[in-house]
Amino acid sequence: MTAPCHAVDAGFRARRAEVWLGTLVDITTSARTERAALDNLRTAFATIAVVHRSLSGHSRSSELTRVNRNAARATQSISSDFRDVLECALELAAQSNGAFDPTIGGDLVALGLLPILAQHERGATWRDVDLDGNAVRFRRPLILDFDGIAKGYAVDRAITALRSGGATQSMVNAGGDLTLQAGGAVHAAEAVSVTGRASLRADSLAIDGGWTSQGDLAVRATQPTPLRIRSAKTRHLLKWHRHFCL
Repeated sequence: MTAPCHAVDAGFRARRAEVWLGTLVDITTSARTERAALDNLRTAFATIAVVHRSLSGHSRSSELTRVNRNAARATQSISSDFRDVLECALELAAQSNGAFDPTIGGDLVALGLLPILAQHERGATWRDVDLDGNAVRFRRPLILDFDGIAKGYAVDRAITALRSGGATQSMVNAGGDLTLQAGGAVHAAEAVSVTGRASLRADSLAIDGGWTSQGDLAVRATQPTPLRIRSAKTRHLLKWHRHFCL
């Protein structure tokens, strides 16, 4: 569903929510014209859909499922999205000495948190994954899972698409992975820890009485707050400020 609304300070705003990557993806964006705002929404969700088709562990037809099923038997070619996310995941696994391990998919299947779409051996770890450019092979059957990183990657891709389309303000939320773009300039995103009362708006973010209004903001909740942030494992939900025409 697309919900348009007008605001004097930001031109035309539109909002839509769709289910991708096993969660609800909620995008609100502003542009100078109605057509631009709606076109930007369509482009952003098309970008999210591409990431879903590559990295979803819930889809039988995703690239991730193909790799999980076949990479222990033969080298699999992979897309640039898959390569970038796997490369990052393996780097995090190495830096954390396996505390972050993308081969946790087998454990999630056993817990009923992922569908059974591939076989795996107990004891497999990130060290059993051989990545070589746009090709990957497993040393033993295992199940990669990108739930801890894919949604954030999809949000970043969507924000890039919105900015490229001329969006003046945007908010993208994928199950608690939230990024806010304010203004047309390109700035590196800042990581903001929300530990007190907070109010989120399209053009600014208030934290403990302090305001920032320039560049992009990436928000990850780290603990419950009076804003009613709920956590389910590593996923967090925020209750939005009504400035975004919710």
